[in-house]
Amino acid sequence: MKTESWTAAELDAYAWGAPPPSHALVELAKDVERVEEKGISLNQLISNIQTSFNTGSGVSVTPENCMRSTTVHAVVTAVSRRISVSPVHVFKKEQSNGRVSKTLQPNHPVEKLLNRPNQIQTKVDYWLDAVSALIRYGEYFAVEVSGNTGPIRMLVPVNSSAVEIVRDNDTFDVIFRVTFTDGTVRDIPSEDMHHVRSGARDFLHGDSPIMDIREAIATEIAVEQYGAAFFGNGALPLVFFNMRDGKSFKDAKDEQEFVDSFQSSFGSKKRFKAMIVPNFMETEIQETDQEKTQLNETRQLLRSIIAGALGVPPHLVGDLQRATFNNVEQQDADFVLNVILPYARSFEAAMERDFFSQQEIDDGFIIRFNLDAALRGDFVNRQIGLNVQRRAGVINANDWRENEGMNPITEEDGGDTYLTESNMTTEEIRDLQAEAGQTTSNQPQGGDA
Repeated sequence: MKTESWTAAELDAYAWGAPPPSHALVELAKDVERVEEKGISLNQLISNIQTSFNTGSGVSVTPENCMRSTTVHAVVTAVSRRISVSPVHVFKKEQSNGRVSKTLQPNHPVEKLLNRPNQIQTKVDYWLDAVSALIRYGEYFAVEVSGNTGPIRMLVPVNSSAVEIVRDNDTFDVIFRVTFTDGTVRDIPSEDMHHVRSGARDFLHGDSPIMDIREAIATEIAVEQYGAAFFGNGALPLVFFNMRDGKSFKDAKDEQEFVDSFQSSFGSKKRFKAMIVPNFMETEIQETDQEKTQLNETRQLLRSIIAGALGVPPHLVGDLQRATFNNVEQQDADFVLNVILPYARSFEAAMERDFFSQQEIDDGFIIRFNLDAALRGDFVNRQIGLNVQRRAGVINANDWRENEGMNPITEEDGGDTYLTESNMTTEEIRDLQAEAGQTTSNQPQGGDA
């Protein structure tokens, strides 16, 4: 692959395992027309490209095909589903009497955009795809479509591997060079591109965690393929044929015909048929000790390694060996705080930068995911916590009902009334109560004189 036109950042990223930049793939596509003149077949050219992603196990791993790994599939599914069902809204921060409050902005254009990102994706579909791309590629791109004037009307997702970030070394302005499926290349200014990324070694392109741990992922896929091939053969041991009394086949063709006949007679679903061999042959069975192969242990170890590298608790990828009821619930909370929350904050920061004007940012407009549902405990503990807040005067009855997804009650029924316990008071209130009690004691009592 030609690298003369690559930048230093692209060469460094490629050395760390990142995919080739889009312009390099375009040049390779142009070379297809000249492969015959160079004496290279198209299959050889494709093979050369695939070797860029090969691993020690011989399995090619890319952000596009990494979902073949059951662990990666479980991680991407767990994270994307959690975020896709979490509400995201536009708020405005306002300060009053030294305290900051957030007010929902249901009529803000960005609120409407988040409810319907484009014409082909629901908001759930959008977040499933966006989070999946961010995990697999380390970054996510969407073109912001607006009218001649006015707010953003639509977000059009773009394949992360088709975007090249170009920075001007004089002005430090950034443009996004996108190669579309029809081969056309278009430069999109930064103000028209929504870009979310993870950490970046070159400070531009987000680093793909999949490419960083591709050796572990490839090993897991290779182990799965070995197990599939073994059980696809009915878990039968290897069979060898030995010639007796110095006899052999007449020639190589006769030997090949025997092999083909044996495989067609006992291969696939016919493998359990009775076998009859010529009398000048004897069979030898080489059994495989599955305990020595450590197949299950290897799969479990790789599952834990990949889940740990991606920050996901083991029980979410099916590893329940050390799981208990208590620690699974705690791991769920840790998963939200240490995995879901950082991804959500990355999207929030990128959306605030790309969707709001500087004036709106100065006015206090923010975008926030509501992760309370993901942190909800079991029913009993949840009610205990709400009851503590209710008795302390932190929430009222309608706040409690809203938290549980119930409709509010009227103010006459006490829906907006805050309660406090009688022993939770201040010195001023105690003084007033003492005065009221003294006044009551000085009043004349009724009865006979």
